[in-house]
Amino acid sequence: MAPGTAVQGPPAGDAQLHALTAAALYIQSDDNEGELVGPSLRADPTVIGALRLDLASQDTAYRRQLRQAFFGDVDPDAAGAALGLLSPDAPVGIALGATTLTRDGWGSIPRTYVTCAQDMAIRPAAQRRFITEADAAFPDNPTSVVALDASHSPFLSMPDQVADIVKELDRRA
Repeated sequence: MAPGTAVQGPPAGDAQLHALTAAALYIQSDDNEGELVGPSLRADPTVIGALRLDLASQDTAYRRQLRQAFFGDVDPDAAGAALGLLSPDAPVGIALGATTLTRDGWGSIPRTYVTCAQDMAIRPAAQRRFITEADAAFPDNPTSVVALDASHSPFLSMPDQVADIVKELDRRA
């Protein structure tokens, strides 16, 4: 979807199209301003039901944009290999499907959000909104936050720090 593409709401009662419209609107939301996934899409997700990336593109500017979106601080060779592992048509319905969060279920387990200051897929303001919304839903179980100066894929750019986070979470369990 090209920047500035107008997204219209779905017909009433069409839950799948509603989820797709929500995905498109999220990408364009104010708290995700400057993200690079939306400008990298090659089709309108509300039409095709997926976030379509052209992973076979030979356009060097486009490939650089994809690397910056997902792997900005990753070694270029590793980032190139990781690009090959992405799905060219990531279904949006799975991520945006209806889920009921309950106090006894998700609201009762400890949760940690690793914020990534250089993330160009989910910008820091959007990350903070996710945390705020989770904490508002379950104020008795606040989210533990670990901040990394990383891109969207710290498991590739700083695996030792990510491993330390996981070890610390295991120690607390």
